[in-house]
Amino acid sequence: MPIVVVALPFSYREGVDEYNGVMRYLRETGTSWNLRIVRHSFSAGIFDEFPIDDIAGVICGMDFRQGIVSYEPNCPAEALNFLAANGVPVVGLDIPPASVPRRCRKGRCAFLSVDSEMIGRRAAQYFADAGEYDEFGFVGAFSDRAWSRDRGAFFARELRRLGCRKVRIFKGDARDGESGLAAWIKGLAKPAAIFAANDHCAAVVLRACADAEIRVPHDAAVLGVDDDPVFCVHTSPTLSSLHPDFEAEGYHAARALAELLSDCRQKSRSLVVNGIVTVTERMSTAPSSTAGRLVRRADEIIAERSCSGLNSDVLASMLGISRRLLDMRYRQISGRSVRETIETVRLERAKQLLFDTRLSHREIARSCSFSSESYLEKVFLRKFGKTMGEFRRPTKEEDS
Repeated sequence: MPIVVVALPFSYREGVDEYNGVMRYLRETGTSWNLRIVRHSFSAGIFDEFPIDDIAGVICGMDFRQGIVSYEPNCPAEALNFLAANGVPVVGLDIPPASVPRRCRKGRCAFLSVDSEMIGRRAAQYFADAGEYDEFGFVGAFSDRAWSRDRGAFFARELRRLGCRKVRIFKGDARDGESGLAAWIKGLAKPAAIFAANDHCAAVVLRACADAEIRVPHDAAVLGVDDDPVFCVHTSPTLSSLHPDFEAEGYHAARALAELLSDCRQKSRSLVVNGIVTVTERMSTAPSSTAGRLVRRADEIIAERSCSGLNSDVLASMLGISRRLLDMRYRQISGRSVRETIETVRLERAKQLLFDTRLSHREIARSCSFSSESYLEKVFLRKFGKTMGEFRRPTKEEDS
């Protein structure tokens, strides 16, 4: 049985989710690996414990050795160089391509990351749906990291596409101190909506708001990324956060390693993992208006039950209002109909099943509550510009 080292940030939610994705791949495919788990800092020294000649492959993430207070992820360059020198296949998760040692990039490896475009667009849609804000802002973490810049850029681009013109980007780095950040937040038109590149950065925003006596969420709503309880639950107020599909990332990491182990001719490559980005709402984005609260509750039910036969009549009944009032309030706040939103959620689920499973198109249509396979094919092509068969082929892949 091949020995595979798994070194992920288990102290954080993303690491646990990624590991669960690896295990799901092994269960679904019947693949048997002897896993060696690394919970501490990932370096070349761990192979004194796991002799390198016995290792078939490695799945690893960023190294968080400096701890939770500073939250400084580091590329495990020493370990990657050591593995490349010994010809060991590696799959890296969320490691910036620029940080990967050149020697490793030429070896048998794959580097996966969650889709920054999808995260930025989902944050924009979430705030735009509320219809309550006069201005929008983005605060990045680790200004030298492409993923942080990309999340901000796609956030601003999607807001402008949705007709929200007042978008500002904080030019500094949230880690460098909060005085400049507080002044920047004060300059936003209120009520404002602030999207932070990750939960650590969002926690800094909350502290800056408290120091500047800016009320959250009444004057400024704050949204982070990662949905990590370490940051989200122990802040005041509690922090709303986007939850990327880290489990899908782990699943595709295991699949990529299996491909590297089965075919020694595989080249180095980078993959962007698509997956549904959900929102965990807490007090930092609590809606202030009655209509806003209604729409947020409607969105929660749609996210949970769209693929279980939900329609406008059932949703209105669950909310205790008439369908006519629901349609009017929902369109007033979100700019689209309840039916359109339900269909969008179903399509995103169908896309995820195409990406993550081998279910037939008919089975996917049934699972996502579409009336027929042909109707799903039609609306899928209209929504994504590709047929379901075309989407199922690997995308967003490039040789490095």
